[in-house]
Amino acid sequence: MNVVLKSREAVISDQMLFNTAVATEGEPVANQLASGRCWLFATCNVTRIFTSRKFKLGEFQLSQSYLFIWDHLSKANWFLEQMIDLVDEPLDSRTVQYMLANTPAQDGGQWDLAVGLVEEFGLVPQTVYPESFNSSNSAALDALLTSKLREMGLKLRKAMLAHLSSGVRKKEAMAAARDTKDRMLKEIWRILTTTCGEPPKPDEPILWEYKDKAGKVRSLRTTPLEFAQVHAGYNCSDTISIINDPRHPYKQVYTVERLGNVVGGRPVRYLNLPIQALKDIAVKMLQADYPVWFGCDVDKASDMKNGVMDIKLFEYDEAFGTSLKMNKRQRMLSQDSSMTHAMMFTAVHLDERGQSVRWRVENSWGPEACNKGFVVMTDAWFSEYLFQIVAPRCFVAPELLDIYDHDHVTPLPPWDVLG
Repeated sequence: MNVVLKSREAVISDQMLFNTAVATEGEPVANQLASGRCWLFATCNVTRIFTSRKFKLGEFQLSQSYLFIWDHLSKANWFLEQMIDLVDEPLDSRTVQYMLANTPAQDGGQWDLAVGLVEEFGLVPQTVYPESFNSSNSAALDALLTSKLREMGLKLRKAMLAHLSSGVRKKEAMAAARDTKDRMLKEIWRILTTTCGEPPKPDEPILWEYKDKAGKVRSLRTTPLEFAQVHAGYNCSDTISIINDPRHPYKQVYTVERLGNVVGGRPVRYLNLPIQALKDIAVKMLQADYPVWFGCDVDKASDMKNGVMDIKLFEYDEAFGTSLKMNKRQRMLSQDSSMTHAMMFTAVHLDERGQSVRWRVENSWGPEACNKGFVVMTDAWFSEYLFQIVAPRCFVAPELLDIYDHDHVTPLPPWDVLG
């Protein structure tokens, strides 16, 4: 149907031409394969640009599977902690059922979750901890872990309720549950390391050997935490997430309840701004040679096979005599649109007034997908289907940083479309 409905005018106008771009893009185009790790790949894609500049590298990738395995262990711990915390809620409550259905083991995530992983576990080059079959094809592993964690969650609830009904104080019942949880996590870790290989520990010495663009072979002895903090070249901790959510007031801060991975790690926090503010910050970043991590609804008004995101791409009215008329707010309220994919901007085309016209997107589906791995996004598509960008704090106005840092944080429910 896409072939029949596709607008020829849109295809012609959506050229892969841009007058403002980062000086260097990462090589090669990364490929998340049959996994849902886009947010981790986009994080690694942003960071590796700075690592490659610092070490004068050609082809280079950070290990996405290193973050993947620690994320899965962290999410297992997070899920079991939620089961302990929710022991007073009925098993059939909406929150408990949502957590059981959606959170035990899955690949998805958010920028703040990625930052939490980097802060807790660090980063390593892909040659230090390469891809495995199960990190690249995660469905079977996720299914096994999900069933096992649901089993464990029910076991923890049953034991805690038995303790509480026998008169044991809640504090003591929770302590006993956490002792059991620690033993459970050893089982989860065995599954993860058997299927993906054992990663270096965050403070364990590693040796990275590489060849720079001049052809000289070099080496670096470090640890994953030191690599992230000293050598990576990009401080992901010094960033904020900025969203455009027309359902809620702007210049306010939001979070999503029970969304996390690293217990005690960086919380999810969004600063909500008008869409033009996101565009202005993204343009400033690209002009300063910084790529931009972003989250969007990738399947809407897009032809990812050919690498085009354009709200005028499909002419439904010509074919059917009707069109889609909901605005962004209505789509979010009706669950018709949500953040489904994370990617990275590396360029923008500006008109003679300095206004954005179209954007260059680096995806993580490999060089055979899209347009040699890249996508052109129209500015109108940005307005309608992009929800989030990430910006270093130096690109955000001081008064907005003050709101982000100090204002009240409004919680959104776990099942919100921004989760």
